[in-house]
Amino acid sequence: MDWTTFYVSSVTNAMRGKKLLEQHGFTVYIKHSSAQGETDGCGYSLQVRGDAKTAKQLLARAGIRLLRIEHGGGGL
Repeated sequence: MDWTTFYVSSVTNAMRGKKLLEQHGFTVYIKHSSAQGETDGCGYSLQVRGDAKTAKQLLARAGIRLLRIEHGGGGL
């Protein structure tokens, strides 16, 4: 199963998103990027293993703003 990276606007949203997704059975890691760009907010992302579409819907319903999404890859 591939990983999806959801870039979020703050560390608070990363922590909220991690808790939410884990409650729904996802494996989630928070990653901090020291090389953040203008569009990456504070440089935090959620690396999520599981159904990306469902994860995205859960985050959106919780009001967690996603800045960018990258699909695929092997995770951490």
